[in-house]
Amino acid sequence: MDYLTLALVIFAVYWLFVIFLNSRGTLERYGISAYGPLLMLRTTRGLRLLDKLANPKKFWRVFADIGIPLTVFGMFFMLAILLIGDYRLLVTQPAPTALNAPQNVLLIPGINQFIPLTWGLIGLIVTLVVHELSHGILSRVADIKVKSLGLLIALVPIGAFAEPDESQLLGTDAKPGDKIATRPERLRVFSAGITANFAVALIAFLLFFGPVLSSITSVDGLGIAGVVSGSPAEKAGLRPGMVVNQIDSVKISNTDEFQTFMNATYQGQTINIIASDQGVSRTFVVVLDKNPNYDKGFLGIQGRSASDLLGFLKSVPSNLNSFQGWAVLAALPFLFGGFTGDIAHLYQPAGWGASLGPAFFWIANTLLWVGWINFWVGLFNCLPAVPLDGGHIFRELFKSLAEKLLRNTEDQERVTSVLVTTLGVVILASFLILLVGPYIFGLF
Repeated sequence: MDYLTLALVIFAVYWLFVIFLNSRGTLERYGISAYGPLLMLRTTRGLRLLDKLANPKKFWRVFADIGIPLTVFGMFFMLAILLIGDYRLLVTQPAPTALNAPQNVLLIPGINQFIPLTWGLIGLIVTLVVHELSHGILSRVADIKVKSLGLLIALVPIGAFAEPDESQLLGTDAKPGDKIATRPERLRVFSAGITANFAVALIAFLLFFGPVLSSITSVDGLGIAGVVSGSPAEKAGLRPGMVVNQIDSVKISNTDEFQTFMNATYQGQTINIIASDQGVSRTFVVVLDKNPNYDKGFLGIQGRSASDLLGFLKSVPSNLNSFQGWAVLAALPFLFGGFTGDIAHLYQPAGWGASLGPAFFWIANTLLWVGWINFWVGLFNCLPAVPLDGGHIFRELFKSLAEKLLRNTEDQERVTSVLVTTLGVVILASFLILLVGPYIFGLF
């Protein structure tokens, strides 16, 4: 049974359990609402905290106002990523891989194989808390009642929410004398979560790409990221996690030096590899096979240059003056998953970080994943598709334009609804193409 099938079976069992509990009224007795497989856990605890946090109202209004143009920029950026992704998928028709697997589209630790469980959970929890807390704070800034706070669960936590009074926020079913939010107030409430996610991402990235990365040095040598099964390297005892420092009398510091040496080798040649294993230096005698593609020797390792990877990470901020630079930041976990696993041994803290020892890389990994998940959740919520925050903001902005161009109220509402619905369908279709496209192409 493959990974995706197992995940679907577990989810199906969970859904049947939810149906069973809901039919017996068990969920309702504990204040839990079920919408298909989605559970909403509500609580009124923490509502007084919102009132206290909302006290500097001028600050929060300015904070949320900044988020409105950020959201509009995010709309165009995300639409561009979606449409470019669809175009490339339809043109190249790639086969299914881990990079385009459906579960890896979800930012859920334990489901997405590129997101480590520990750091992913920390990042996701921080993201959900700041997003929904900001919605609640801006609701109270506008004197809109917040009925509850809560958590969304679909087998695992997938979101959190602050539940403003919709009659006050949207003006639906409002009673005479009720407080009804103005359009600027609604825009601030909708933009607050996105702004908070971007603010946290900015702080985390400034720390990660600044003082943290500047205090990391790479060890000398070529890290072994993988070993080909049955290869001379495997037979000699080389394995992932080791660092090649020297081959014969040639010092190896990066992939270029390793490749240069291997280009001059031949089948049957015996080489002596000096590699460190958890800081202990060892010598491995290897007899090379014939390279299946070239007329040279074959070792069978996949190397990773620690210095090259560190240089790439440090270059990310300087490339954010282009769309490609932002795309690299958005795809960072597919390129670098943090200082963990087989690459952790390739780096060591220096300067102020040296005194922290292993705890330094806990800080580094936490900042990386808190920043990246907040960045992506903020971007995703920018999409102009209801019920996402970007969808509500797009609706409010377009309806404001429609009110200036059309006199009839019904025409304003109809045109706005048609456009918002159409855009939502286009976005949903774009996601479906990205998700199932590689699998459909494989059938033909």
